[in-house]
Amino acid sequence: MYWAAGVYAAAAALFHLYTAGYGTLEPRLQRSVHLLFLVPLVFVAFPFNTRSPRTRPSAFDWLWAALTAVGSLYLIWDADRLNHRWEGASPVLPVEVVIGSVMAVLVIEACRRSLSPWMAVTICLSLVYLGTSQWIPGLFNFKGYTFPRMVEFIYLAGDEGMYGFLTGISSNILFIYVLFAAVMMKAGVGEFVIDLAVRLAGGFRGGPAKIAVIASALFGTISGSTVANVYATGSFTIPLMKKGGYTAKNAAAIEAIAGTGGQIMPPVMGAGVFIMSEVTGISYFEIIKAAAIPAMLYYVGLMAMVHFLALRYGMRPVARSELPSWGPVLRRGYFVIPFGLIVYLLAEGYSPTGAAFYTIVVTFGLSFLDRRTWMTPRRCWEALTEASFSAATIAVALAGSGMIVGVLTRTGAALAFGGVVVEMAGGILLVAMVLVFLVVSVLGTGIPTTAAYVIAVTVGAAAMGNLGVSLLAAHLFVFYYAVLSDLTPPDAVTAFAAANIAGADMFATGIEAFRLGIAGFLVPFAFVYHGELLLRGGWPQIVLMSALAAVSAIALASFVVGHAVGPVSGWLRGLCLVAAGLLVVRTGALQAVGLVVYAGILLLSARRRRETLAVSGA
Repeated sequence: MYWAAGVYAAAAALFHLYTAGYGTLEPRLQRSVHLLFLVPLVFVAFPFNTRSPRTRPSAFDWLWAALTAVGSLYLIWDADRLNHRWEGASPVLPVEVVIGSVMAVLVIEACRRSLSPWMAVTICLSLVYLGTSQWIPGLFNFKGYTFPRMVEFIYLAGDEGMYGFLTGISSNILFIYVLFAAVMMKAGVGEFVIDLAVRLAGGFRGGPAKIAVIASALFGTISGSTVANVYATGSFTIPLMKKGGYTAKNAAAIEAIAGTGGQIMPPVMGAGVFIMSEVTGISYFEIIKAAAIPAMLYYVGLMAMVHFLALRYGMRPVARSELPSWGPVLRRGYFVIPFGLIVYLLAEGYSPTGAAFYTIVVTFGLSFLDRRTWMTPRRCWEALTEASFSAATIAVALAGSGMIVGVLTRTGAALAFGGVVVEMAGGILLVAMVLVFLVVSVLGTGIPTTAAYVIAVTVGAAAMGNLGVSLLAAHLFVFYYAVLSDLTPPDAVTAFAAANIAGADMFATGIEAFRLGIAGFLVPFAFVYHGELLLRGGWPQIVLMSALAAVSAIALASFVVGHAVGPVSGWLRGLCLVAAGLLVVRTGALQAVGLVVYAGILLLSARRRRETLAVSGA
């Protein structure tokens, strides 16, 4: 029966490709067809538990898949009447109460299967709060709903609940970008990216780790998924790093950090950025422009980490015989066209959906310039089906998040929580940011990036806005930490994926990833205080602050690794941390002091290196 699921998945992809190019249906119909196609795929692809059949869906899986289809088919069949009913006034029919209740349970179960039990628990807690808020005293008290009105809210509402605006973003925008990534991979763009990274970085000291950094940064521009990034590039780079002298833990941690950064690297940046655009009203192109410098700073810090590790442990470059020659790489240089095209179309005012659609068409054509990368019927089939199964997990995550966010906003809990954060912070922005960081990190434990961002930004952006942070900076701050929560224990999914490839201890890899990725964790604090890093201000100020922030990230790497040009230890190592902090304060004189201090550290470490070489030579 898997062939039937494949046909269903391919039909889903073709439907979304058509609507991306020729216009969507009216919102309720578009979202209903979207979930009609995708939610059943979750029950086919993900077993109920570890004891379920691994090679085929069980009879119950097919039953649950059919039941989810009923929930969406009802909305499609009666769409005209439902579009004209008055929420809160029109009666909720008994059949709607039954179907809506079943649909909610099935979406929660789909989240449990494909995402994590914590996601399912979070949805359940929000619904329990909706039903019991009338008995909760204080700020979080709400009048409450009857059960039929609760079902109306989560099932029939136009812009909230399972079929709300988040599902609209999934159906109108996100699916086409998932398909865009699948087509790019099948057309050979991913292989080109890895070969280019190997050729660019492999010849330098610590080359295998630098290959991982560059490959993940480039690959992340199209994948939009941290785990997918790790598996796609880590399968090649982790064995190469281990061969080059990195421990399994180091190799896995470096790949995990590099892979995670792919989700903050424009132009795709995962699902969260499209939601950010919809919620804030800021254009997608403006967001990816603002995110460019912070993303580069993230990778500057990581590149400094791997370079200093290579110097400290005397690691060698990749052997020249193992590097691909420039000729075959450059002959596939036309694969840079899709990257440039999508940015150009966005800059010209095309919608994100339209830009992705036309880039898919161009990439399909480019694949025929090399016989080895032709988009044959088999590859087209694989791209369509893989995109649908990948998009299914995003769809159920956003359907579930729609219920959570709806509860938080409708009951006023989001505003109440924002007030609590401001009060606890005592009006001090730095304290408020630390509190929001902790909230996002907790929510990100076991909850996908997109869901963690959507939930956290509902409560965190308002708190930061009340303290004078711009709307874009507040949302990017929350988004960054929702992404980075994939790196840290106890449920660091990206670090665990890399550890699985490397054969390293998962928890130890998560700790090492946090240590080596510390510069990335501090970038959001920097761009909140320095709007220049989000392209706010004149170009001289932007360039100067970006350079200072880059040097700060490098100084922080020296502190973590204990190396610069040469060894850095004792009080000198502590000064690296001081210099890193001074370089990103808001006072020009202190920034100059930080620059001078780190320059002195570089000179002293170079002197120590010469002394060490002289002794060893003697």
